[in-house]
Amino acid sequence: MLMLGWTPPSKRFGSFQGESMNPGRILLLSVAAVSALSFVANSIRAYPGGPPPGVTGGFGERTCNQSGCHNTFALNEGRTSGLGDLVISGVPEQYQPGMTYSVKVTITHTEGRDAWGFQLAARVKESGAQAGEFKPTDGTTQTLLEKGIQYIEHTLEGTNSNVFELNWAAPSSSTGEIVLHAAGNAADGSLSPDGDYIYSTSATIAAAPTNARPPGTP
Repeated sequence: MLMLGWTPPSKRFGSFQGESMNPGRILLLSVAAVSALSFVANSIRAYPGGPPPGVTGGFGERTCNQSGCHNTFALNEGRTSGLGDLVISGVPEQYQPGMTYSVKVTITHTEGRDAWGFQLAARVKESGAQAGEFKPTDGTTQTLLEKGIQYIEHTLEGTNSNVFELNWAAPSSSTGEIVLHAAGNAADGSLSPDGDYIYSTSATIAAAPTNARPPGTP
């Protein structure tokens, strides 16, 4: 998050050249500096416009909870205590090469929540390689690419809804079993990493038949 209107300390507090350093003034400046750094850190870690890639919890990735960001509650504590859940729906039991499927990511929570977020990736189960392609259907989701893996996640506009709809195009040929890993955030809307519930889940799609062909292929 950008800090608009920020002014360098030298201009706010005056130049130190030719001035004696008052211990009280040094303490005041130190407290101000620590407070500013704390504000910047919390603002960056809140990620209201979408997290950085690689926080789905799959293939060795950590979630935002495990990385020490949104960690007020344990990962999936909301699920174990019956407060909420994260569900991936619309994925087929077995994919057909080249087919596009409508996928829905839903975050539920019984307590009052003001903002929602998620990140999802699809990879070949055996190798961890990218599987298929995600395609946003509206302004509530966006895609990122990191080290050959595509991630789809919420946008700032999307934080107003706990349901995210998107399309996933299966690979053009059978690549074996595919697994989707997702992490979701049921947030209190404070733009702080504190007080949010983080969920993780996965869905496995069976391999297409070896003789399966993309739609329209004779």
